[in-house]
Amino acid sequence: MLTLILASLVMGLTSIVSNVDNNEPTIGKKVKVFILAGQSNMEGHGQIRSLNHLGQHPQYGYLLEKLKNADGSWKEREDVIITWQAREKKSGPLTVGWGSQNHEIGPELMFGTVMGEKYDEQVLLIKTAWGGKDVFCDFRSPTAGSLTEDEALLLEREQSENNNREIGYYYRKLISEIKEQLMNIDNLVPGYQGQGYEISGMAWFQGWNDFCQWHIEIDQKKVGTGIIENYPKNLSAMFRDLRQDLNVPNMPIVIGEMGIGGYDIALRAKGQENHEAQAVMNFRQAQQAVAEDKTLRNVTFVPTAGFWDTRLQELRQISDAYWSEKQKKGISDTTENHLPTKELNDEYLNRGGHWYCHYNGSATNYSLVGYALANALITGE
Repeated sequence: MLTLILASLVMGLTSIVSNVDNNEPTIGKKVKVFILAGQSNMEGHGQIRSLNHLGQHPQYGYLLEKLKNADGSWKEREDVIITWQAREKKSGPLTVGWGSQNHEIGPELMFGTVMGEKYDEQVLLIKTAWGGKDVFCDFRSPTAGSLTEDEALLLEREQSENNNREIGYYYRKLISEIKEQLMNIDNLVPGYQGQGYEISGMAWFQGWNDFCQWHIEIDQKKVGTGIIENYPKNLSAMFRDLRQDLNVPNMPIVIGEMGIGGYDIALRAKGQENHEAQAVMNFRQAQQAVAEDKTLRNVTFVPTAGFWDTRLQELRQISDAYWSEKQKKGISDTTENHLPTKELNDEYLNRGGHWYCHYNGSATNYSLVGYALANALITGE
């Protein structure tokens, strides 16, 4: 009998050592759950073909090695599971291809990589995001209260154009998806043995649809400006309601800055006639105001404008001008002729290749946003 007991102990120790050597999560500890929420930029439009360009970043180039195996293939992390109900493939190990499309990434890739390295526990990322959604209507939560005059005017105009939206629909959907995934955690996390979970934080990356109304006037009233001005109140209410609905009153939350346009936006905003740049700066300040709300606590604003690829933006502008020229000349638009020369076209595709509002498709940009959001949750700064 003693021999059998000793053999059993040896086998158990061998199993533990094996887990450590293979960098597998420690069984028995609560699963670390992180919520990744927002709109299209949380969905992610970073083109995987441009992800290798991360390695050329002067400060963060070393991060690319964390995403690759020794043979150069993309890592698949068994210690970090991602689930996203909007996808055909609902859940799986973290790797490339969990962006809006299979050939794209969002902040989740580097975010999960950082968390996987940080924690011995299994990590679960619950991604819940939908493109083209705003906080003043789509994500509006109960304690945001009644619509302001500006918000009501804008929705009335939309309704007159047969664009009928249900106020708060995506807030309710966000909550229901998170709860559904947590109830199903034993089917999501490999080897789950009932050890429970801990909601360890949420990353919020959203803003374009609340910002982009900036120019709208109705009955000589600048309602778009009002949408931006009311953003801090609406988002603060959403965070409070979300914490209550999920029963995590102290859940850490990080807000990713809308970094589109980079630092150049601040310089352009100084020109009196550049109202769009001024609106961007006003919106960034509105985001920061939420983190400064002393009634919320444990909410951090994360700057991301510094990750903007200025060279990619230059190529984007050349591409836009060339597109107009192609239209006039009847030249078909193809992947090979986004720009007028092969050299420029290759550079453009190697850096990204998508819409301006999606960081021009830069996988580097999305990776660094994920890196910054994860580290802000870890450090609380």
